[in-house]
Amino acid sequence: MINETNRMRLIIIGSLALGLGLFFTAGSGCYGQSAAENVLPTVEIRSIHPAIFRNWIAADGVFRINWPCLKINLWTNADLKGDETVNRAYYYDKDRRLISKFDKLPNANHPDGGYGVPPLMKAHTDIEVYLPIETKDKVEKWRSVVLVFGDPQNLTVEVYPREGVDWKNFDFPEREQYTKQLKDAEERKKHQTSLPSRLSPLNH
Repeated sequence: MINETNRMRLIIIGSLALGLGLFFTAGSGCYGQSAAENVLPTVEIRSIHPAIFRNWIAADGVFRINWPCLKINLWTNADLKGDETVNRAYYYDKDRRLISKFDKLPNANHPDGGYGVPPLMKAHTDIEVYLPIETKDKVEKWRSVVLVFGDPQNLTVEVYPREGVDWKNFDFPEREQYTKQLKDAEERKKHQTSLPSRLSPLNH
């Protein structure tokens, strides 16, 4: 027979176990939901190479054929509409002064249609886009180009050529936003690293 004292102990222990179970279940759901809501689409610039675009592409306000370009390979973790993404380029001379820019990639004749960035950037697929590098305002003048791609709230920035320079060496409109974006990402990483120790008092 279980006496009254032992019965009360069992009730208290059971209540505590149930409460802890509900706490951790709710907590894990809450944190999972928050993380999912905070995930933004990411566009990666995986490679940049000089190339000749064999079909027509807009340069100097007219369509050119067999034109020197940068071939840029992109990748994204989510389907994105091309016209809702940032796709800009800033050209600089040897003194890192801005001499030319594209507010968006110019139209080019791709096998599946004419566009600068595809109307639909499909997740987990290689995406090729082209950027003219020989136009009147920069021929034999430009030395570096800063490329800015991505969701308006989650940018990716690269410099070409990559050797010896960094995006921090250039002044471009998205620089402040991108700097803050990287700083916020680092803070989130630190917070996530310290989170388990603060939520696990039973480990002490």
